[in-house]
Amino acid sequence: MIFYKCQVNCTGKAEVNDNSAEARRATRAQLSELSAALSEGIDGEGIRILIYRARKNALQLLIAVDSLKELTGVKLSKLLEKFFAEHDEFGIGKVSVHALEEITARKFAKIFDNANNTDNFNYDFYQVNQDLGLDCLDSRTFKLSEIICPVKRLTYASAMRDAAGLLADTTFKEEFARIYAQENLHHFYGQPVHYKILAGRTSAAFTLSNLLVAALYTNKRVVSRRINIITNITENCCDEGDFERVLENAAGGTVVIELGGERVKNGQFAHVYEEVVDFIAETVKRYQRNTLCIFVETTDKPGFSPQLIARLQEDIHIIELHEGAGNRDMALAYLKSLLADTEAAFYTDAELLEAMGDKLTFSASDIFNLREKLFNSSLKNKTYPAYREVDRLTVKSEEKVNDAYSDFREMIGLVEQKALIEQIIAAHRVEKMRQDMNLNKQNVALHMSFTGNPGTAKTTVARLFSQILARDGVLQTGRFVECGRADLVAKYVGWTAKAVRAKFREAHGGVLFIDEAYSLSDGEHATFGDEALNTIVQEMENHRDDVIVIFAGYPDKMKEFLDRNEGLRSRIAFHVEFPDYTPDELTDIFKLMAKRRGFDISDEVAAHCRKLFKRVAKKKNFGNGRFVRTLLEQAWLKQAQRIVKKREDEIVTKEDLTRFEVEDFDVNVEKKYKHERKLGFTR
Repeated sequence: MIFYKCQVNCTGKAEVNDNSAEARRATRAQLSELSAALSEGIDGEGIRILIYRARKNALQLLIAVDSLKELTGVKLSKLLEKFFAEHDEFGIGKVSVHALEEITARKFAKIFDNANNTDNFNYDFYQVNQDLGLDCLDSRTFKLSEIICPVKRLTYASAMRDAAGLLADTTFKEEFARIYAQENLHHFYGQPVHYKILAGRTSAAFTLSNLLVAALYTNKRVVSRRINIITNITENCCDEGDFERVLENAAGGTVVIELGGERVKNGQFAHVYEEVVDFIAETVKRYQRNTLCIFVETTDKPGFSPQLIARLQEDIHIIELHEGAGNRDMALAYLKSLLADTEAAFYTDAELLEAMGDKLTFSASDIFNLREKLFNSSLKNKTYPAYREVDRLTVKSEEKVNDAYSDFREMIGLVEQKALIEQIIAAHRVEKMRQDMNLNKQNVALHMSFTGNPGTAKTTVARLFSQILARDGVLQTGRFVECGRADLVAKYVGWTAKAVRAKFREAHGGVLFIDEAYSLSDGEHATFGDEALNTIVQEMENHRDDVIVIFAGYPDKMKEFLDRNEGLRSRIAFHVEFPDYTPDELTDIFKLMAKRRGFDISDEVAAHCRKLFKRVAKKKNFGNGRFVRTLLEQAWLKQAQRIVKKREDEIVTKEDLTRFEVEDFDVNVEKKYKHERKLGFTR
């Protein structure tokens, strides 16, 4: 559905020479009949016209076009002349269309609502809203906003220049070359591809999507300049028909879908969104031929993007586009353009350069962040200078800034393992520098195996490793996808390879962590496990530049597993062994965990726990760090029980709440290691 408004000048309308009440009633009656007739639709009911204001010899119209063809003033003039020729009872002859412009559905609804509040027109307001899909504009399960792409026509040279000005990545420039290719047919037949934009901020992604739509509109890949933007998707969006109605109504145009999810926290996928992924995937596939979808993923909050894109790529061709980066001069020019329409435009170049700090390269998201800071600062210091000397409220916080590299360095023990990981990180950083300087690429395999007993920090190190490489720009997203046999081996022939490829797509730009990898070749469906391994080996080669695979498991089983599969072993460059922790290291881990949870550990409690660790660390199936975490959690429960009893007689202090006693560690997890169970008879 494409929405327009315009003014139509008419000749031949019956002149009204008196201003009597009866004459005014007759005029209103005729206008009401005309509006009812036009609203029924013309051009085979594909075009519905609503009159929202009428003056002598002029009508102001709202137009809804249910077609995949753009409406022009010339075409509308011919359609209206034909309509009035067939309805000569209205006494209108020649018409001319002026100021025809495309508008958003929300603007259309607002103008229509205002017109409906008068007595001049005869409309079934609720039916028209339902017919035109205007009833989905205020959904409770997501936020819908609309814009009209500000650029009508964009030459290839202008598109490339604007892309550079927006610090767009080369992926955008490559796609513009395909969009403007001469061999393409410049007529709308449907959508050959859809897009995913990866950026640090949604505002940067939306700006880049505007440029993309302008290029597509110029080349008739879309016939509407209206862009529907869906954000804040909740897990209830599949319970109503609003989401589907938006995609249906956007035929010939664009829907931008931000995939962070309103309730997905800290960048982790919320399982409540699994139904949402299924629903959106099926809905997009139904309307993908005529409605262009641009999916937006932000690096700090990917939400359910990996799962949805993995689901869609089997049936829809999705091209991934990235925000890029530029030098200081390019960043300064972009920043000034963003500030041009605000009070912050009063900043001098020197002030802007000072705000940019010492960085040499900037992403588009960096510039948007700077723009926000400068605008807020200008309100206080330039627009309302009376507040210049007012200090901001500061709140002391003991929370440490989340820095993956600091967390990695802070980990207890693992001296040799840290050194090896540091070498790997350094190698990746240098390789990134070589690529930035257009030097020959070193074809070094990035895949690894982590071996160690439970609780030796294999998963934690892998997760931090992916975040560190993403921070350094080596990995695009730093996405961490953890999976096991159940995620990769299907029950039916032909499903396993599809499941493996989906996991690699989900981990694009990050790390695919396969835990207990040896289980792939064991079990009831060993044949399917072999299929999974063969597909993994193939995908490791296909995605060697954008996915790092880490196999993890127990030492003996991992050695046997790799010895059986030389093709897999040859693709693994780094083998990292994670030894069991010593009692001293376990004690340090315990202190660190307790500190992060706000507890003070006395020397007496630390000494008691060290003796405990020394005793249980020799036992079979000891859980290392997991044992420490469980011990701390159970000790907290014992402490809580002790404090509640104390509260009956004494006042509980903050010190009581943050201090453990030795008696708090007489817990179940410790007791099961006191006596080894033996088979046989006892006396």
